Amino acid sequence: MARRISFKQQLLFRTSMDVDAPIGNPEDPPGDGDTNIQQLPEDCLGLILDLLDPVTVATLEKTSRHMYSLIQTHQYWRRALKKLVLKHPYLGHKIDMETEEEDLGKEGCKGVYKNLAKELNLFWKKNEKFKPLTMRNDQYFCEKDERQKIVSMKVTGNYFITVLGPRTRSDLAVYSLRVFDRNTKKKINEISNLIDKPEYLAFSPKYNIMVAKSHETCPSMPDTLNIWTLEFQSDPFLRAYHLKSSGLGARCTALVLKEDIFFGSLKKDCVVMCPTRYNNKSVVRFLALTRASFCPDSFPAGAWKTDSAGDRFVKTNNGLIYEGHKVAVEEVGRVHIPHLVQLGVADFTDKWAILFSEAPKELPDRNIHLIVLDMANMSIRHILKAYEPRIAVYGASLHQQEPDVAVAVGKDGYLKVFDLDTGRELTNQRVPKPMARTNTTIIDFFGTTRFMLGSITDIHVFDLQFPLYPNPEAKLDRIERRREHIRTVSIYGEVWDMVEERNIQLAPPPGVHILDPLMQLQQNLAALNQVNQAIEANIVRPELPEEADRVEQLMVEFRAVQQRIHDLNQEMEARISVAIEAVAADLSHIFVLTNTGDIMTFDFCESSPIDESIGED
Repeated sequence: MARRISFKQQLLFRTSMDVDAPIGNPEDPPGDGDTNIQQLPEDCLGLILDLLDPVTVATLEKTSRHMYSLIQTHQYWRRALKKLVLKHPYLGHKIDMETEEEDLGKEGCKGVYKNLAKELNLFWKKNEKFKPLTMRNDQYFCEKDERQKIVSMKVTGNYFITVLGPRTRSDLAVYSLRVFDRNTKKKINEISNLIDKPEYLAFSPKYNIMVAKSHETCPSMPDTLNIWTLEFQSDPFLRAYHLKSSGLGARCTALVLKEDIFFGSLKKDCVVMCPTRYNNKSVVRFLALTRASFCPDSFPAGAWKTDSAGDRFVKTNNGLIYEGHKVAVEEVGRVHIPHLVQLGVADFTDKWAILFSEAPKELPDRNIHLIVLDMANMSIRHILKAYEPRIAVYGASLHQQEPDVAVAVGKDGYLKVFDLDTGRELTNQRVPKPMARTNTTIIDFFGTTRFMLGSITDIHVFDLQFPLYPNPEAKLDRIERRREHIRTVSIYGEVWDMVEERNIQLAPPPGVHILDPLMQLQQNLAALNQVNQAIEANIVRPELPEEADRVEQLMVEFRAVQQRIHDLNQEMEARISVAIEAVAADLSHIFVLTNTGDIMTFDFCESSPIDESIGED
């Protein structure tokens, strides 16, 4: 394997100096004459520090007095506070950036950052003194019309986005997108009269872009990525990008958007990871989005035409581009997956991309695999068996550390951690209760991976502790991660008030025969139980020894039907009764959306018992 040349070798090579020293390996221990990080110019070191996380910098400044002085000179911790407020503006009232360093106490900005992390973590911990303030439909982002209900939501930084759909089965299937500013607590944009429900919503606050998938009902037409502006303008619609493919229309199965991603030496404003499946093939596309102005002068290669409204446009292979300040889409990467799979949950960084396969309906016994992509050369690095058949993956996230890992949670309630470099599973651990709902979210809580996993009425919060390896010897073994259950938040106390609304929503349109949902549930379960009893009658007491193989086969079928009964029971119960539909979270809130369209907000910083207990201490 070829070795990377060291920084010293690169410097000598680029300055055209003679290289008389042997090529070094960065993984070797430092030797005499080697360049270390402390010998770099201060501006170079500042660039390196800007790319490091606070946990790494806190460890680095303990290595020597010189390194500590360099970090202080660079004002890393003040920069870290500014980045934190920029990413999480709802924490701005807790940080005074106008205060001088010498007025912040002995530890300065580092102490402010550390105390804020400790305070928030204390509020999240399960403690009778610190109960989150619970609000139901009292927030500015809960507004809706009489014939609408909230069917989806997205929370990132300074923005809260809700997707509104029909409230009852009698209402028109028309959808709307509403964007709210969390600082001003006002609606800043609304996109209404959407015929297709926006799916896999993703957005970029920095570049004012919002993307969602529109599913085509015609099997020969590909799915479309609709792109709008995040903030209000006279014409918020930017572009409809068709996922062109050969054969049957492409079906998009996930959307993940990241800002300021490097592809090689090129920095892209925002990149969308778009797994698609078409013509019994699967492919992962990476699309770079850039705000650009289109006109005949900037795009002379196209044949410009005028529509009935007088707007000029140019036709491309992936749809129409209208004149004006729109968005340019460039495919910067593509990886073909050599299996007949449906691609599901995904995530990516500059270095890695991960996605989980989903067994298609025609192959129900296929195992669920984790597919690891190397972003440097756009190729598959590993394909690992992650879960058993019929176990959906509800959440996955990349955690950049040493080594780089992916954390995932499946429908069976098992948390798994995978080493991306070596391609092996590091842990397999069951969470407090089996989960069977898709309401899962994963956030980075000051360097700790924090999971929110939901059942029908409860959200369980717990952490995965890093680093993975407590000592070098443990690297050789499959060791269990430290998992700490933080708390449980529940909507159970509010369920009874939502039952009547749920009955109204499930009522059939006029002229349709009313069938009691509970009666329908009982009929379905009774039919499944009859099949179950028939299988069990053939399994018990085999009369001949040669029937052992047949008994084993029937046992497999029996367990499959048992699992199916359990899944259908929970699914139908959740559809009929009040249940959690989705969950979102940030550093100080948990937002829970129910299938009645109600939003429950759990605020960990605004509870009066919290303030009283702090005053007593």
